[in-house]
This record gives sequence, C-alpha cells and structure tokens, in this order.
Amino acid sequence: MMMNIKKTLMRITGVIMFSLAIISCQDDFLATTPLSEVAETNVWSSPKLAQAAVLDLYGATWAGELTGEETTDATTDQAVFTHPGRGMDGWTEGKMNPSGGFFNFRWHTWGNLYPFIRGANIAIQKLTENEAGLDAALTKRLLGDSYFMRAYLYTQLMREYGGLVLLTEPLTLESEAENPRSSFEATVNQIISDVDQAINLLDDAPVDKARAHKITALALKSRVLTHAASDLYEPSKNGAVSTLSSYANKELVGYTSGSQEQRWQAAKAASKALLDATSGYKLDYGAPAPFDEAVLNYQDIWLQGDQNQDFIWGRLIEDFGFASRTYDGGNGWHQGPGMFALNQGPNGYHEWAGTTPTEALAAKYTLADGTTFDWNNPEHAKDPFGNREARFYSTLLADGSPWKPRSSDVVKFDLFNEIQTGYYTFNDGTIVNGVDTRQGPIEDWNGSRTGIYFKKYTDPNMPATWPKNLQKVDVPYFRYAEFLLNYVEASIALGQEADAKAWLNKLRFRNGLPAVTESGDDLVQLHRRERDKEFANEGFRLYDMKRWLEGPYSLNKQVRKILVTATQKAGSSMTPSNYRKSAADFEYSYKPIDIVFENRAWKDHVYFMPIPQNEIDRDPSLLQNPGY
Repeated sequence: MMMNIKKTLMRITGVIMFSLAIISCQDDFLATTPLSEVAETNVWSSPKLAQAAVLDLYGATWAGELTGEETTDATTDQAVFTHPGRGMDGWTEGKMNPSGGFFNFRWHTWGNLYPFIRGANIAIQKLTENEAGLDAALTKRLLGDSYFMRAYLYTQLMREYGGLVLLTEPLTLESEAENPRSSFEATVNQIISDVDQAINLLDDAPVDKARAHKITALALKSRVLTHAASDLYEPSKNGAVSTLSSYANKELVGYTSGSQEQRWQAAKAASKALLDATSGYKLDYGAPAPFDEAVLNYQDIWLQGDQNQDFIWGRLIEDFGFASRTYDGGNGWHQGPGMFALNQGPNGYHEWAGTTPTEALAAKYTLADGTTFDWNNPEHAKDPFGNREARFYSTLLADGSPWKPRSSDVVKFDLFNEIQTGYYTFNDGTIVNGVDTRQGPIEDWNGSRTGIYFKKYTDPNMPATWPKNLQKVDVPYFRYAEFLLNYVEASIALGQEADAKAWLNKLRFRNGLPAVTESGDDLVQLHRRERDKEFANEGFRLYDMKRWLEGPYSLNKQVRKILVTATQKAGSSMTPSNYRKSAADFEYSYKPIDIVFENRAWKDHVYFMPIPQNEIDRDPSLLQNPGY
C-alpha cells in the first residue's frame, strides 16, 4: 500500500484547500499566509481550519444512493438499469473481477473511501494531541465527527469486502509496506469501538440532520450489529455458499467462533437504544391508517426531507457542504439529488429512466387488505395496478398513474398528465404507443424496459425542465424505520415474536396495512418483504439480499416487465388525440413477460466484492476474497 501513502499526503492537501475555500478572507491567518503555502500544522492550530478539515470528511458520502442514474437496487431483483454498457451486468451476471468488470458505486468502494479514512486518522491524531490548545468543546465535537466518519466509512467497506485493512493511525512514508487485512470480527469490533467513542464525544452535540450527533452514532451501531449478526457471517448458516465453504481464510469473511444468538442480542439492544432516544413519523396508529392518509404518510417521508421525524441523518441538498459532497458533472452543473428526477423519470417527461422497477418488486406489494398479490388469481391479474397497498402508489408510476404536467411539446400526446406505458389499439386500427414507452414519440431510448418507473424521491410539483429547475429533495442515509425493522429482525431471530409483531405493526399501521398474524418462517419472510418495500431504491436491498443469503432468490431469474395492451370497446368515441386510461372505453390486458436484456444469474462470489488487483499488486500481504 506504499503508493497509497502518496494519496494520503494528497488528501491532506485537498483538505487544506477545501478548508481555505470556506474561511472568510478577513481571517487573520489568511492575511499573513499565501493561500498556496499553508502548512499542515496551521490547519490544526486554527479553529476554523480544523473544523473545515473535519467537515470535509463528510465529502466521502458524496450524494449517496439517490444521486445518479444507477442505483444499487439495479443489482438486485427489484430494479434494472436501462442503459447497457456501464458495468451493471458485472453484478447481475457475476462478471465482477479484481481488475474491474462492474459498475463502481463510488460511495462504498476501496479506492474511494480509504483516502477519507486516512484523513479521519490524521484528524483524530491531531485533535487528540491538541498541541495548539484548541477549545475543549470544539475539540470534543470534532473528535466525535472524526470517530463517527471513520466508523461509517469502515462500515461501508465492511458490508462489501468483509475484513478490512484497519488503519487507525496516519501512514507515513516510513510506514511498513505490508498492511494485511484484519478478520471480519476484528473489523466489526473496531467499528463498534469507534462508534462508542463517537456516542460519548457527541453526547451533548446539538441535533443536526447533516452532521453526526449522538443519535446518529446510535443509529450506526444498530446498522453494524444487525449486519454482523446476519446469516452471511455465521458459519452454521453459510456453508451452502460454494465460495465460502472452500475458502481457506474464513475469518476474513465471517465469524469462526462465538454465538450468533449473542450477536442478535447485541443488535437488539443497540436498536432499542436508538428507538428509545428518538421517535419516528406517525407510528402511533392503533389500527391501519385510512388508505389515502397512508399514501401521504409514506410520501411525506421524502417530500418533507429533513423536517420529517423519520429523517435522522443524510444529505441536505442546500445546506452544509453542498459542493464538497457532490461531484462535478461538467458544463457547470453538479450531479446529485437535484438531478434524481431527471435520472429516474419517464422519457415522456424528457427524463432518462436510469433505474426502473421490475415486475418482481411490484409483485411484493400486497393488495390494500394485506393479501399477497398473485398473477394466478384472475381477479388480481385483471388489474394488477388497482387495489394495491398504499406504498405501491407512493413508490411506483405505472400505466394510468396521475403525474405532473407535461412540457409544452408533449402535451399533444397526453392531455391528462397520466403515465402511458401501454399500447392502445383503436377501433379504426390505429395503434398508439404510450408516450412513456420505448416505442413512444419522445426520446424512446430513455423509456422503461419494464413498463414501470420510480415515483419515490421525486417532487411531484417540480416542473419537468432541466437543467434550470432541479428538484430539492433531501437524501436520508439513516431513517427511523430502518432501526425499527432492525429491532423487529433481532426479535424474530431471538424467538421474541410478540415484541417483533408489536413494533412491526407500528410501521404497517402507518402504511395502512393490517396487523401481523404470521409466525415462524412466515414472519421472517413477511419482515423481509416489508423491508424490501419500505426501502425500495434507497440502497438497502443489495446488502440485505447478501446478508440474508438471498442471492439465488434475487438474481437466478430474468427481469420481467408488465406488458400493458388495450383494445377500444365498440361504441367508444375516444380518439387517439385525446386518449386517457378508461376502463369504460378500453379492455385492458396485463401480462408479465421476461425481457431479453441481462442474462441474470447468481454467482456466489458476488456476496463479497473483490479486493482491487492494483491494491494487491502494491501490497502482496492482502488476501483476496473467495471466488476471485
């Protein structure tokens, strides 16, 4: 890893330059020191520069999952990436290898995060020494930030690679060339140690939705321990995974001793600490919320952004480090949450349909009364977009869904602001390809391959114009529902079903669903599918399918679309120029069909990402993950 030491020194320079960019030009320090000649020691002797350097660590979060066209759900059963040639098939077809062969989600990969970890190490060392005598309260807060961010970054990497190179002190040019990976257990222990430090240091820090405080650290502890307790890392559960059963260094990718039950107990306690420390949004229903109210409840979670109680910590689009936590997209604009509607929306709105939901995700949503949807049930298949649970309508856009006004050049194809993903045959023989299909009249190459779009995290009031009117929707990295479901999961694993059901009902009632009656394995599956729906396209499914050992269930099947066709009824006077969805005028047919796009197949080595080959070339002590 000697080459990466240079990255460390470059990182220091980057921190200093960022720091200077946000400090007032009236600062006495800047009045006497040229901007290009700031010494590292001066960063840690100036309160403003020290704070700027620590806040720059949050740049490692970039804009996260809800940023570009590609989301991690497209690597799972729940979504597909529309545009080929960008490496998503590396995940879905198991083509990933140590030299690449897969799309790089930059917010959780080795080469992108270790420079920030080294930055955190420098901050922790300098602030602990505090040779400049910075104010004690400021030093405590900045140390809390630094420990939290180091723990968060290691968590991102742990969930992908397993045991990590645990750097807790700054590297120097004289450092040993060999920095081997630590065991998975040691990695988890180090993360929890850092989290506990952050909890103590941030005990009296003000609540801040963009910056770490005590509740944020408690949330991270719940996430880490829930992940670590899962079956992927438990030797009595993961033996059927071919690459793990034959791997010589099992300690790098899971526990080799200890009790899974005790790990679940620790996860439950951590989750309960978070649940007790704060509260979620509208979780006090004593019965299912009325349907229309439930639709709004779920939609409120993102439209209200950081003002919603569910939002614990995340990326605020207009506050705190916008430029440092967003990467340049060229031509004077930035990629980030502001572009999410553009990246994901329908082509009939001049949007790009980057990641779109699959039929498999749509099928996970129950009917409004909680009944499982079944294509083999004629009543269900007759209208698969009708009478579904509230989150279906808050999350997805399907044929006939009401949506925002069209731009002036598209109004002639849709007078009623409804999604058109079907193919409509009129009595005179005219066939109209819906304006939001891949055969439609507007940017057909950007049409959904599945006949569905994501509505979630899109502002329904924002005009469909770009680049002037980018939406302002905040991005949560932690929200309360995650930790409620972590608590439910741990309770189920420990056989404490009454506790699990009581908390799960809180979430279900908010979403308009009936109380839980399932038990045993049925309860396990119910919880998993609740989690899939609650966090659809928020970056959870990839990690969850791995830790639940659901790789084959998720990817050993092809992507399916819902083909919508309609034939005009005799006597209908509707014309192609004023088409809108109408059961009175058309007979609709819905059919789930495979689409020939990705040759999806699960490969066991995808449970862990490969250590980059260039890192192994630099440091041969690094052991590669199984299957590569």
